[in-house]
Amino acid sequence: MFSKLLLSAILVTGIFLVLSAPLVSSSLCQLTGVTSTYPHYALPDQHIQVSTTIAGTCASDGEDYFSARVDLVDKLANMTISSNSTPIGYNAKNFSVTVENMAVTPSLNVTWPLEVDVYVTESGGVNGKYLLTVNDAIIQVGTLPMPEFRVDSNLAITALTITILMLRRKHLRCY
Repeated sequence: MFSKLLLSAILVTGIFLVLSAPLVSSSLCQLTGVTSTYPHYALPDQHIQVSTTIAGTCASDGEDYFSARVDLVDKLANMTISSNSTPIGYNAKNFSVTVENMAVTPSLNVTWPLEVDVYVTESGGVNGKYLLTVNDAIIQVGTLPMPEFRVDSNLAITALTITILMLRRKHLRCY
């Protein structure tokens, strides 16, 4: 009986301590800068390169291995078209790495929106444990057709007539 009471008291105390503990939440890594360079214009079906430089700091004691991963997401097709990672290393307190991604542009003339997703993973994981930022990139693929402007001939003649009359009137005032 005493042992059941003691076990119950320990269990209740443990639950109380777990529930009353302050919730501490912090990100393992903080980024100080993410920049992507890519061509703003490309031809249809052209191979392009997107270079993303990632700078930041992680809570690192030198025992865990870190890497950075960049996924390119085609926002038109809503799918990942390229994924690549680069090691940061064991000392990730202050890091700057560049991740290179290759992609092929669509086969149509289109304004192509891409999403650049940046992840930092600990211990060489591949799950993209920490999604730290999402940037957008827009590439003009091929040329867009020029819009056709249809002008009503009556409107054009009226505007031309008014312009000529105003110029003539101004010219007559000068004499």
